[in-house]
Amino acid sequence: MEETKQEVGERIRVLASFAPHKILIHFFNWRNRNYRVDTANLFHIEKSNNRSFYHFAVSAAGNDYQIVFNPTTLEWYLRDIVNR
Repeated sequence: MEETKQEVGERIRVLASFAPHKILIHFFNWRNRNYRVDTANLFHIEKSNNRSFYHFAVSAAGNDYQIVFNPTTLEWYLRDIVNR
């Protein structure tokens, strides 16, 4: 089966825990549906115009999701979904 990537760009709600130098995403809610994160696959920080954006690649419900956290506004966004 072929993977397909869907761009989303919508705000989401996230349940995460914060520790020094570490953020763990446990659940996220998108379009009134809860997703439990099975695996955190990748993390990186993007710096743009003196701002930092935290990018996460996670697996949940059989798909891969790219989630972005803006620490200035404390907002989370679902950037895209890769359907497997």
